[in-house]
Amino acid sequence: FTSTREETVEDRMALTEGGSFVVSSIVSLLLFSGMQVYKTALASSQLMTILAGFTGSLLFVFLLTAVGNLEKSVFGFNFQTKLGEVVFCMLMAMSAAGTVHRVSATTCLLFSIAMTWSLNRISQDTYGQAAPAAVSHSKKKK
Repeated sequence: FTSTREETVEDRMALTEGGSFVVSSIVSLLLFSGMQVYKTALASSQLMTILAGFTGSLLFVFLLTAVGNLEKSVFGFNFQTKLGEVVFCMLMAMSAAGTVHRVSATTCLLFSIAMTWSLNRISQDTYGQAAPAAVSHSKKKK
C-alpha cells in the first residue's frame, strides 16, 4: 500500500499540540514536585547539587515544550516560540532549582543553555533551515 500524498512532519507527530501540552505539563509538575520532595538529598553533596541543576534543566525543557504547544494550540500551527518564552521558562526552572541550592540554579542555567542549543539544532534538522536574510546592494556615488 503506497500513499500518493506526501508525508509531512505533522503526520509523524506522536501527539497533537494539545496532548503534548498536557503531557509536558504533567511531567513538569512531577519534576518540580520531585525536586521539592528530595530537596535535602539533592543539597547533600556537590554531585547531588549538580544533579539538581540538571533536573532543573529538564524542567526547563518540559516547561518550554508546554508553553510552545499551548501557543501553537491557541495561535495556530505556524506560531513559533520566541526569546521571551525561553527566558520565562529558564527563569522558572532556575527558580525551582534555586530552592534546592544556589549552585543548582547556576548549573541549571548552564545545562539549560546547552539544551536550548540542542533543541534549536533538532528543530533546524526537522523543519529545515531558516530563510536567509535579504541583502540589499546599494551603489555609492563617487
